[in-house]
Amino acid sequence: MAAGAAEPNFLVIGAAKSGTTALYRWLQQHPDVYMPGNKQPHFFAAVRPAFRGPGDQALNRDIVTDRHRYLDLFAAGAGRRARGEASPFYLYYAEQAAQNIISMLPDCRLVVLLRSPVERAYAGYLHLVRDGREQATFRQALDQEDERLRRGWEPLWGHRGLGLYGGQMAAILRVFPREQVGVWLYDEMRDRPQALFAEVCRFIGVDDAFLPAFTHHNTGGAPRHPGLHALLVRLRVPHVAKQVLPERLAQWVVARYLQRRPPPRDIAAELRAFYAPDIAALQALLPDKDFTAWAR
Repeated sequence: MAAGAAEPNFLVIGAAKSGTTALYRWLQQHPDVYMPGNKQPHFFAAVRPAFRGPGDQALNRDIVTDRHRYLDLFAAGAGRRARGEASPFYLYYAEQAAQNIISMLPDCRLVVLLRSPVERAYAGYLHLVRDGREQATFRQALDQEDERLRRGWEPLWGHRGLGLYGGQMAAILRVFPREQVGVWLYDEMRDRPQALFAEVCRFIGVDDAFLPAFTHHNTGGAPRHPGLHALLVRLRVPHVAKQVLPERLAQWVVARYLQRRPPPRDIAAELRAFYAPDIAALQALLPDKDFTAWAR
């Protein structure tokens, strides 16, 4: 690669529904950081823009497969100290993505956000419900997960698989030295956003005193009135509102339109049992982090 080329020097690699969009928006505000308008090009995942699930066209439009086109995303950030993007499925495709990243960007820093896999699975399901893409119950969605993925639906439909962080992080750390991989928890982002942001800034080598507007994005939750929500989605009202309302107002409206609720208890218990061996492997891999709360 040519010296001084405006290639990225950090990547937010996941996990999906763990705060990657919020962090991307916060970093976009930093004067030393450049992040392109296409948040998730998924270039290093080496996936084709051919996902076939309901509403998967949005991801297909974001995917970039051409190297020159990918680097062009960062051309406007040539003068910034840090340049990055946030493709949350890099972690899901860790085996291939890690090799692809290090072969092109050996000094790249990787930012990882992890959320309780049970919470993450349900948040992913509610995200699809919110967008009018999911008609099944959570139980039905879990039962149909493998078949949907076999039919070529995007990874967001893989509620269980996206949360298997132990195997995913093992694949990353087989390729990247630990000092190039920064790991934070979703709970840290929720409870101490200023401290987490400062840590991320130090990790990617920019001024840690800068304070962005700590708004949250892709707010999760179930519609308070499902029938009305289905009608509004058919009329594309949520899509139009996001385009015309100021961002903070849109977030305020969404937060009051959706209600947060936990996953059904029986399904949550099943998922905790499913994830227990993987969480134990993750804890052994990252002993400086505490994942015990995920078992409760």
